[in-house]
Amino acid sequence: MSTVCTRILLVLLSCSPLAAVADDAPIEGDDLEVMQTQAFLNAHPDMKYRTEGWQAYAEGDFAQARTLLEKAASYGDKPAQALLAEMAWKGQGQPVDRALAYAWADLAAERGYRLFVAQRENYWRQLDGGERERAVEIGQPMLATYADEVATRKLNSHLLRERFSSANWRRRKALDVVVPGPDGLRMVIRGHAFYQDKFWEPTKYREWVDAVWTDPPKTNVEVGDPTPAGGR
Repeated sequence: MSTVCTRILLVLLSCSPLAAVADDAPIEGDDLEVMQTQAFLNAHPDMKYRTEGWQAYAEGDFAQARTLLEKAASYGDKPAQALLAEMAWKGQGQPVDRALAYAWADLAAERGYRLFVAQRENYWRQLDGGERERAVEIGQPMLATYADEVATRKLNSHLLRERFSSANWRRRKALDVVVPGPDGLRMVIRGHAFYQDKFWEPTKYREWVDAVWTDPPKTNVEVGDPTPAGGR
């Protein structure tokens, strides 16, 4: 396995699925408590399906993992797209398809997160001419579902709908939130932690996600010159 791909899987799978983020990510203790609730995940389908997909992956159910990660990817989730790329590259739950792997990696690198850019460039260097042509060919139709221009609009619409699904938003932030927790136990979370703008206001949520994943990997990798990507 490539150094870049190994690094991605270590980041994704070495910690709790809900907390699987880049090293030194800007996640506070209250954030993790919030992110572990089903109520939060139901309102954030990118994280929900990514989490469920990683759990299926860790259990070796690659077919189910692929289905769930594709759902996360349709909400613009870049880590899910990166893992789908790795699965296609290795033939997990599907035949080995290096061109498809590159197409997924290209989408994962769309925001310039260095870890995923390195993954994409590593794949491109290993493709032969025919695979490169096919990667560009199959990458174009994927834009209609998985590129940020479409996927983030879908996510933003969902976030806004969840945010304003009930009245008195500001008042709710001042109240405790009682939600189902692990093993069916109730969890009480402070309202101002659960309803932070960075989790519910689309622009701030995107900024928070970017802050989580923009940190460069600590593993030494070589990233070549930018390559014409199938999605651009």
